[in-house]
Amino acid sequence: MSGNGEFGVNEHTRPEEAVKIAMEREQKAMEFYLMCAGIVGDPGVKKMFEFLAKEESKHYDLLEREYDRFIAGEN
Repeated sequence: MSGNGEFGVNEHTRPEEAVKIAMEREQKAMEFYLMCAGIVGDPGVKKMFEFLAKEESKHYDLLEREYDRFIAGEN
């Protein structure tokens, strides 16, 4: 992928690459929260991590829909 800045993107990064990077980060965040939910003993904290994982999943789905709509649809 193009960018190599702090966020993996720069002015040379193509839009489709930036969206793919964002999708990868949402996936990794979801996996992180699910891992945390599996480790913690406190039920309230577990619920919080599960909630956060679901939010990341929603973000991923939104990015995927927008990618399909605006980027893949252009080809």
